[in-house]
Amino acid sequence: MNESSSSTVPSPVLCILFSSGGTADVGRHAVQAAIEKYDGPIRVLTKDPQVLQQTNWNCACPEPHQVDLQRLDVRAVDVSKDDLKEHLKDAGIVISALGNRQPFHGDCVAQAGTRNLVNAMLHHNISRLIMITSAGCNEDFPPMEFHWTGTILRCLFRWVSRREYRDLCLAEDELRNHEQSDRLDYLIVRPVGLSEERPPVHAWVIQKQKHEDKLGPDMSKMDCARFCLQEALQPTFHRQAVVIGSDPETFVFNPNKSVKSNRE
Repeated sequence: MNESSSSTVPSPVLCILFSSGGTADVGRHAVQAAIEKYDGPIRVLTKDPQVLQQTNWNCACPEPHQVDLQRLDVRAVDVSKDDLKEHLKDAGIVISALGNRQPFHGDCVAQAGTRNLVNAMLHHNISRLIMITSAGCNEDFPPMEFHWTGTILRCLFRWVSRREYRDLCLAEDELRNHEQSDRLDYLIVRPVGLSEERPPVHAWVIQKQKHEDKLGPDMSKMDCARFCLQEALQPTFHRQAVVIGSDPETFVFNPNKSVKSNRE
């Protein structure tokens, strides 16, 4: 075998988008997880690049976050207005953490941003997309039917967070109902609660059947991010939506932290 035939194909650009709120926190954690696990180039698109330099990521990870910015191509982008085609050039995999479900906090850019993102991905023939929304979106309503905290989330979605919830639902519709959606190998990730108090355990559980399978009602932001990265790099779910949570058998409301929260 000659030298040219044995050369390896360079890893594709992994592009991660995030906006604000708890969903964006998962996006930031996906950046950290990618730095740890992915050898290829990583591009970050966000309206607020400076948040990557913060050490407090609203989580219970054992150490303050210190991102190696030299590993990243960070670009300040308004996903709802800017043309993303330029920023997705050479990208091969996308993780999207746009929108949020917290009332009166952050931007509602999930629908507009996803529409923009999907069009840019199709333009560049990028197929793999991991999109983070929320338990309870669209056909998964009511949220978290397996736990009483789901009733609280349902009330929030119907009243206080109605605008944010609608934005996330419409973002899913922008992806799944696009006339060329059959060209996309997408996975919609719908996390349960994303607790600031729950340390990562490097594990998660996927609900296989609604109204039958139970999940722990909240999970670590880093564990959700690691699942998203794993599915981006080694896909096992295709063209579907999954609800993700923690292990219901080991779940407790006040986890006994063996490590110190990075918020303390």
